[in-house]
Amino acid sequence: MTQTLAIFLDAYRDLNSRKLFWLALALSLLGVLLVGSVGIDATGVSVLWFHIDSQFVNTGFITPGTFYKIIFQNLGINVWLTWLAAILALISTASIVPELLASGSIDMMLSKPISRTRLFLTRWVTGLFFAAIQAAVFVIASFLVIGIRGGAWEPELFVAVPAVVVFFSYLYCFCALVGVLTRSTVASLLLTLVFWLGVFALQEGEQFVNRGRIASSMEIKALDALIESRLAKNAEADVDPLRTELEAARRASERWNQLYWPAYAVVTVLPKTNETTDWLQRRLVARASFRPPPDEESTLNFFGSTRVKRRDFQQAVFDDAESRKGAWWVIGTSLGFEAAMLGACVWLFRRRDF
Repeated sequence: MTQTLAIFLDAYRDLNSRKLFWLALALSLLGVLLVGSVGIDATGVSVLWFHIDSQFVNTGFITPGTFYKIIFQNLGINVWLTWLAAILALISTASIVPELLASGSIDMMLSKPISRTRLFLTRWVTGLFFAAIQAAVFVIASFLVIGIRGGAWEPELFVAVPAVVVFFSYLYCFCALVGVLTRSTVASLLLTLVFWLGVFALQEGEQFVNRGRIASSMEIKALDALIESRLAKNAEADVDPLRTELEAARRASERWNQLYWPAYAVVTVLPKTNETTDWLQRRLVARASFRPPPDEESTLNFFGSTRVKRRDFQQAVFDDAESRKGAWWVIGTSLGFEAAMLGACVWLFRRRDF
């Protein structure tokens, strides 16, 4: 245990000495302070000492607590924690494994009575520690801003810290594997970014096809209800055009399903970066009164559905994700992928001749 702690502290000092470590923390605090400088009152919004009158953004339209929660949801989670902060963390930690394998460094480490497995995993956990500090600083500052400025104290916000660390670990395990294979920091970083974009594209595709599948199913139900309603009012009603539409909707639904389930199977075995963010937002909606699905009454026509209300569609997508894409599927299967990557890293590290 003493050896593990010593290696961990040594790796932490290495990260702590890097300017990017402190730059990332400073940017996190600066972002939250900028959000805290924005205020809302009965007549509009203010930024520092500038006030902007608005008929659409004021406390008559939205409460201060909801106002700051929306900012945290849209900028804090969707932009900072899951993109910019993750990229900064990857840049800062991509060199940990290649530097461990560098000549001189590895010789000194292996001269100590410690197993290679413990040595590698201890160094790997140090990278996660960087992401944890960064996420914790941002979330604590956001919690204070939402509480002090918005009057809404939401402890559930702190779930974002482990969620972001787990999100980062999906990418970092792949980065570590590339580092073991190539011993190159640049290759580790670039290939991890390419991998991330590929996973992102696959998940976006799966979500797009799923929305098409749900919209098509809702269109079928709407047409069935309309046909039954017309026949109930008038047994002689001409419903042949509606039946033709219904058959076309059923064929479309079958095609959506043929596309969706293979895509779902592929995404299931991959780490779920997008889905982890979505799961976090759904949890905040359910337990911390964050923004619920929109309540627009307009019909949905993007997927060919002309009788489904957009509000009902968004709620159906939300409910589908809640029922099929809970923490076990989103995080559990992603950790399975991560375990496989780490297992490969340790196996290669133990077998390599230094």
